[in-house]
Amino acid sequence: KIHEDTKVDLAVYANEHNRPYVKPFLLIIARDTERADALKAKIDSDDFNGGAYKGKVLVVHSNQKETELDENVALLLEVEKPTNPIEVVIHVNMLAEGWDVNNLYTIIPLKAARTDILVEQSIGRGLRLPYGAHTGVDAIDRLNIVAHDKFNEIVDTAQKEGFSFQQR
Repeated sequence: KIHEDTKVDLAVYANEHNRPYVKPFLLIIARDTERADALKAKIDSDDFNGGAYKGKVLVVHSNQKETELDENVALLLEVEKPTNPIEVVIHVNMLAEGWDVNNLYTIIPLKAARTDILVEQSIGRGLRLPYGAHTGVDAIDRLNIVAHDKFNEIVDTAQKEGFSFQQR
């Protein structure tokens, strides 16, 4: 629901402000490779949201064969392009430093991060601004985190340092 609402908000913003459309994606941090594959199977099925995400889910983890992993990483590196069909990225300990994106709008951590740095990296990816500056429109400038305790601790620390977050 959050992701679908974000897509609508971005389309409306782009249309009303004569700006290019930013295709958002959702990042799920899975606890292990088996769970990541099971999540993909569920989200990529006809039974999930009427099949709306068939062919739009990408899994990246270390148990993938080299060819599959290479193909998935290539899709991942182009996830910002509107022509790239991927809307949901599921990963297990694969996305550390060096992956910069401007269209991550929702993070769903399904496992506790082992270090604060991993949490900060995940949040930091979603805090990049797709239009290069704050737009003044909450829905466009917002990162949605479906949080667990560790993420809440990091958000609390960021708020103390002057960052603004809304909890829903």
